[in-house]
Amino acid sequence: MVLFRWLKRIIKTILWLVVIVILVPITGLAYGLLTTPSLDTAPLPGIADSAPPKALADKVRAEIPGYQRPEKSTYLTYPEWAIVYAARDYAGFVDQNQPSGFPHWSYIGRFWQDYAMVIRASSNNQYNFADHQMLVFIGTSNTVEHALQWAYENTVGRVTEAIAGKRTAADIYQAKVAGEYAGFLDQALWYQFPYAEKRAGLFAVQPMPGDSAVRTSERKLAFGLVDTIKQGYADLSTSALAATSDPTFLDIHVWAKGSVGEATRNEPDTLLERDFGTEGTVFVTRRNQVFTAMIPRLIDKGISFVEIGGNDEIMVTVLSGDEVAVPEGARALFSYPLPAEPAMRRTGLTVAVRKLHTVVPALIKAGARLEHVYDY
Repeated sequence: MVLFRWLKRIIKTILWLVVIVILVPITGLAYGLLTTPSLDTAPLPGIADSAPPKALADKVRAEIPGYQRPEKSTYLTYPEWAIVYAARDYAGFVDQNQPSGFPHWSYIGRFWQDYAMVIRASSNNQYNFADHQMLVFIGTSNTVEHALQWAYENTVGRVTEAIAGKRTAADIYQAKVAGEYAGFLDQALWYQFPYAEKRAGLFAVQPMPGDSAVRTSERKLAFGLVDTIKQGYADLSTSALAATSDPTFLDIHVWAKGSVGEATRNEPDTLLERDFGTEGTVFVTRRNQVFTAMIPRLIDKGISFVEIGGNDEIMVTVLSGDEVAVPEGARALFSYPLPAEPAMRRTGLTVAVRKLHTVVPALIKAGARLEHVYDY
């Protein structure tokens, strides 16, 4: 009978977990769709300006493997980056504050609003179940992780914070690791982060004079356990994805005009592929933050863009203290204050690729900082 009761409890627990996993994305998407406005998905005015000759464009697509990326990917990439930004905001917050004050629920809601936005923004493109399966999975994981961290930090964490009365050496170490993790995600995948190494570093932290032994032990036990779980999950993910990862996805092909060879000469991991004279030059470079950081430098050297990833529109986000005016050649997707830093705003825009060389300088002149160009 005892065995039967335990089996019944285990089955009931599993069923509840399944129900929760199902309800999280349903509730999240319902919240996101109900709290975000519809978007204008008509083509941007001027998007077809200075389009390349069709015969030449077809030739480029036929001859350069991986040149053409799905246009919808510029939008569907954003929710993944929203998780990176949440990690970055968390790192900035705990660098100065106790982690119990971080607005985890605001970031949960923000993810599902972001996801609802990209569903609307990409509605003109063909639906792909695999794309949304992945986003639902990471959204659910993100929601559960934030909820559990909020629950822990506002119960056990609050108690040990009160006992300690100040930030301990273990708190400072974990804030440092949070900053390293946020920076790591700019160009690498979460499962490549050395969790086990950081756990060893945490266990080696020596208390400062006056540090609470209770708080120190609790931080080491809690975050040591989290690092152990994440390292195990990361190892499984690395093994599972090794056989299916595509190295070409690490690169982006760019068609640009101007003195492209000279402008890209000292750019890392950049290779010229085709030179079409007055019609421009195609080059390949690294994706993600490497490419984002490169764009203002190229624009300053007189470069304009014809296509990026084979597309003529791209999503961009900027950070600013105030709302920014939308330049010609762009359309606003959203604008909101950062939950952990309300004095700073994030604005998302759809930009015509062939207007990127005027839009980016206009935004910078208005006081915005280019955060990311979502390169498919």
